[in-house]
Amino acid sequence: MISEAGISRRSQKVIATVVGLLCVFIIVTAIPSGVLLISAGMVAVIALLTVSVLRIRVTIEATEQNLTVRCQPFYAKTIPLEDIVDASPAPSSSMTEGFGVRYLGQRTWGLLVGGPAMVMETPTRTWLISTPDPESTATAVLDRAGQSRNR
Repeated sequence: MISEAGISRRSQKVIATVVGLLCVFIIVTAIPSGVLLISAGMVAVIALLTVSVLRIRVTIEATEQNLTVRCQPFYAKTIPLEDIVDASPAPSSSMTEGFGVRYLGQRTWGLLVGGPAMVMETPTRTWLISTPDPESTATAVLDRAGQSRNR
C-alpha cells in the first residue's frame, strides 16, 4: 500500500448532519400527507447511499508490474507501471475537492476525498488522486515506475 485517504471527520460530520436533517424533514412532512411508508423507504435509501459516500477511501497499491488506484467501493483501475510518465503533488485548487470518481475534463480523472492530492500522468490520461502526503506518494510512485523500467 502506497497511500490511503478517506473523507475527513469534519466533512463526515457536515454530510451526516445535512442528510440527517433532510431525512427528518422528509418524515415530518410525510406524516400529515399520508405517504409515510413511501417516505420511510426513501429515507432508508438516502441513509444507505450516505453511508456508502462516508466510507469512500482512495487507495494506491503497487505490485511489481502494476499500480492499482481505487475509489472504494465504487471504482478501481490497474495501470502498468511502465505507462506512468510523471507524478507530482497537485496544486491546491477547487478541483481536489469533492468526493468519489470525477471526470474533470481534458483527459483528467479524479479519485477524490477532498484535501491534498497528487497528479499522475500516463500517455492516455491524467489522474488527480487524493493522498494525505502528496510529495512522498508521488516519489513512491515514480520509484516503483523506475524500478519497473529497469527490469
